[in-house]
Amino acid sequence: MESMKTLKGLMNTSAISVNLDEVKPVTLTHLSCSNGSVPMFKGNKALPLVSWIRDNLQSVQQAFETHHALLFRGFNLDSKEAFIQVTKQFSLPLLDYNEPSTPRSKVSDKVYTSTEYPKEQSIPQHNEHSYTTNWPKRIWFYCKKEAEKGGETPIADSRLIFQQIDQAIKEEFSKKGVLYVRNYSDKLDLPWQHVFQTEDPSVLEKQLKAKGIDFKWKEDGSLCTKQQAQVTLEHPDTEESVWFNQAHLFHVSNLQNEIKEYLIDTYGIDNVPRNTYFGDGSPIPESYLEHIREVYRNNELVFSWEEGDVLMLDNIMYSHGRNPFEGDREILVAMADPMHLEEASNGANANQVIKETRQNTAEFFVKKANGSVPNDQLKYRLAASYRMMVSEQLDEGGISGHISLRVPGNPGLFWVNPFGLLAEDVKPDNLIMVDKKGNVVEGDHPVNVAGFCIHAAIHEAHPEINCIAHTHSPWGTLFSALNKKILPLDQNCCMFFEDHALYSQYNGAVTDAEDAQRISKALGNNHSIILQNHGTITCGATLEGAIIRMIAIERAYRLNFLAQQVMSQVQLIDPEVARSTKDWIGNELGLKIEFDALLKKVERLYPDLK
Repeated sequence: MESMKTLKGLMNTSAISVNLDEVKPVTLTHLSCSNGSVPMFKGNKALPLVSWIRDNLQSVQQAFETHHALLFRGFNLDSKEAFIQVTKQFSLPLLDYNEPSTPRSKVSDKVYTSTEYPKEQSIPQHNEHSYTTNWPKRIWFYCKKEAEKGGETPIADSRLIFQQIDQAIKEEFSKKGVLYVRNYSDKLDLPWQHVFQTEDPSVLEKQLKAKGIDFKWKEDGSLCTKQQAQVTLEHPDTEESVWFNQAHLFHVSNLQNEIKEYLIDTYGIDNVPRNTYFGDGSPIPESYLEHIREVYRNNELVFSWEEGDVLMLDNIMYSHGRNPFEGDREILVAMADPMHLEEASNGANANQVIKETRQNTAEFFVKKANGSVPNDQLKYRLAASYRMMVSEQLDEGGISGHISLRVPGNPGLFWVNPFGLLAEDVKPDNLIMVDKKGNVVEGDHPVNVAGFCIHAAIHEAHPEINCIAHTHSPWGTLFSALNKKILPLDQNCCMFFEDHALYSQYNGAVTDAEDAQRISKALGNNHSIILQNHGTITCGATLEGAIIRMIAIERAYRLNFLAQQVMSQVQLIDPEVARSTKDWIGNELGLKIEFDALLKKVERLYPDLK
């Protein structure tokens, strides 16, 4: 009888459809396009790109080392936050877009729009920042929205460009070098304040001298700079020769004839926004530059974008450009792995060893950090964060501090501390869950209304922020009364260089939605904000990021306050050094490593936490 039941069940079984693409293994293939093909991993919408790269990182790295260009297509990727997580899988801290030559908008921390250039015009092939002696070695492009027509990002192999440029032209360039001349003006081009991220001429001059850039202030107060840079490079990994400059792009002949003639007739050839010469100051024949442009055109690999595509390029080995387009187009860009000309020319091997060691260290912690964390562990770490506030003397001994953590999978729900308890009494089982209106949906305690009013506004405006911490810490509250920003006095202070804001008004406890909205707006794309006469807010994509920033900023406050007494004798860290230091120590992975170290201390101090 039992066998008959089994047989009857099998006979009554109905077929279901299966999408074979969703079970097909992802393998490396090539996307055919003009002049060749682009290496591609083709996934499916059921497969998140972040988790797939995490689980297949070794094979992805090997493919990238072989091909130096990879296209990821068809995977589940639908936000800039997910794009950032993709880049983080490679253990390379993202870079700020410094010394820009064209306008871009910052859409998130170290993620930018592609060059904001008229849609009807093309952007010639170029390696990012090859007009300077500093550049990113790796660059990512994410297609959030493809154009209705056109808008491709053609790429070209810099080795082929080097090989195919006429030998005589190549030799003259190599002998004389390239000189970039820029005239900064808010009327014709980017102002120097935007390019060098300072309003202070004396700070600017110090930056320029440190980088070996000649400069001249004109009678009208505008600035002209002249900088010599490389023509070619040997790739630091393969030792292959590549063409690596933007002489053809910066030269005035790259402009449309009517624009070029207008600028020269109106302002004179010496005052056009940008131009290039040979390194000795002699003119570069336009025929040379047109030949170089033709070589680029003959080697362009052109493919159409699809929404969700991610293109990862070795910026030394591959150049990129942009075709004209119609309709709306949104391509986001991130850069990593900084390199300097001296490193590429003289110390490549030694520096490569250092980089590999750093990357191996990072990958060790990435493997430990990857994977989803169960909710009970997140609540434990959140409760432990309150004990950290106590152990690091940030809690003020009262009940006013608060930390909110977004509940995974429920972007409108948050865990927060129960109002009325000291930080040292917060435990995983007495945390409360609230919605974005502050309604308690889980737990036996009320919410701190004034606290969550601020948090709700920031969480709503910044979906990439998952954790917010707010304290009235001793040094933070004192420093906030000065209404000043943190100066780069040491490595720890550099974590906040160009990454914190001021809110220069105090209206009492924040119980008004409009005041909370103003604070959220003042935060902008920064991770921290100083609230005048009030305290500090720090944020992060992770719990660990927000908490360690709070601990680090208290140290920075103390040092900055003490430095006020001897300010005339204080030597500030150079802005460029401060930026690179911030990029290295201020990334979410590094902050998590420090959090885990402090967690062990907290567990020793508070055995009841477990």
